[in-house]
Amino acid sequence: MKLLMLWGLALGAPAAYAATPYEKIVTQMRGLESQYPGVAKVYSIGKNDDGDDILALRVSTTPDRLDLGKIGHLVVSTHHGNEMYAPVFTMYFVRDLVQRYAAEPSAEGIRTREYTVVPVLNISGFNRNTREEHNTDPNRDYPSPCLAQAGGTLKSIKLAMGLFDVRPYVGSVTVHGYDGSLSYPWGITADSFESKDHDHFADIFGKAAEQNHYRSGTSGDMIYPADGTFEDWTYWKHGAWSMLIELRDGSPTDVADTTKAIHTYFDELDASPLTSAPSDANQFLATCMDEHRLHGRQRLE
Repeated sequence: MKLLMLWGLALGAPAAYAATPYEKIVTQMRGLESQYPGVAKVYSIGKNDDGDDILALRVSTTPDRLDLGKIGHLVVSTHHGNEMYAPVFTMYFVRDLVQRYAAEPSAEGIRTREYTVVPVLNISGFNRNTREEHNTDPNRDYPSPCLAQAGGTLKSIKLAMGLFDVRPYVGSVTVHGYDGSLSYPWGITADSFESKDHDHFADIFGKAAEQNHYRSGTSGDMIYPADGTFEDWTYWKHGAWSMLIELRDGSPTDVADTTKAIHTYFDELDASPLTSAPSDANQFLATCMDEHRLHGRQRLE
């Protein structure tokens, strides 16, 4: 029933009151906090350009406080407001995560981890079913080695960047659609998409992709080159092991299998000394190229 309610949101099912799509997500977040107060806490990361609070869920055995002694993992979803299944997937994942924490709070992999989950970053775009936020593509608003920009034109992006000022994150995930792939840096418009961590990324993502049978590889190869993206910025600036999810179709099976893939990804990160901390091999060493000469691909998802 809970899963059907989530799909009702995405498909525009009638509601008992006139709530915006984001308000429905917030209601679900508050419901998790109320049902699982020992492991889930809703809080604001700050206000966007419209004065709306961007809400996050902290999932931890100590959710009322930030614990730098734990391994930090981050999920930021819905940069593009018209990818309506991104928050549906993210809420399914976080509910599954919270239930795991509530069932086994003393388990090693649970007791030592702290998750921050932002289901909707682009609130106005999500409410209007539009890709952009205030005529800006949020997932081109981050600093990049091939762009002369400081990033954070949008307050939402500045707030997302600020999450790394509060604590380090070992693993990061961002959710998009719809391509059916799991990808990792680099996706930057350059003459090479392979980072110094390419082999480690390929091994971890190959194991994750066994769960949902997605393609896996660099973002530049799996999707197309793009500058100013969250997935490259988190790795380039902070060494966070970074996953870009392109959902296949957002169906119940797709969402359930991809939830297993993300759990595998985080488990694999924490299982190896090579990936259980932010990378120190995250330097961008490729040569930037003009995006049109590089592949001539249309830059629309």
